[in-house]
Amino acid sequence: MFFVLLFLRSGQLQKGADQQNKPIQLQVFLHYFLHLVFPFFIAFLFFRKEWKKVYLILLATMLVDADHLLATPVFQANRCSLGFHYLHTVYAIAVYFVLLFLPKPFNIIGIGLLLHMLADLIDCMFMFNHCKVCLANAPAIEVLKAIANFFSPHLSL
Repeated sequence: MFFVLLFLRSGQLQKGADQQNKPIQLQVFLHYFLHLVFPFFIAFLFFRKEWKKVYLILLATMLVDADHLLATPVFQANRCSLGFHYLHTVYAIAVYFVLLFLPKPFNIIGIGLLLHMLADLIDCMFMFNHCKVCLANAPAIEVLKAIANFFSPHLSL
């Protein structure tokens, strides 16, 4: 929830030309923080005896982005990966959730994959907050609108 509130707040940072890049810097920082640093804290705090192994497993779940190689074009600015790439669909996310209830290491893999989806969701929210037209045809547009309306109901989306 903290990260969603940060994205909403970032829209207010674009008031002056000197601050134009701050939302993008915050977006990049949060994205990589959630992919690289936050897994360390999860591993160290909740799996202290085997934190190194757990951290490596959590980092390995970033291989879920291999499905980006199947997209045409492989990279497209302002593309929300949620719902677009095969391993970022609602069905895949449901499987990742089920992994949480399986024994180690599957539950750790589920944590990593869901954390990855959260990072991508926050990334999509930043994009949506700064360019609603860019994501008009995104598969996750209704989810993004619902989240934005939930946290900021006074906005007209």
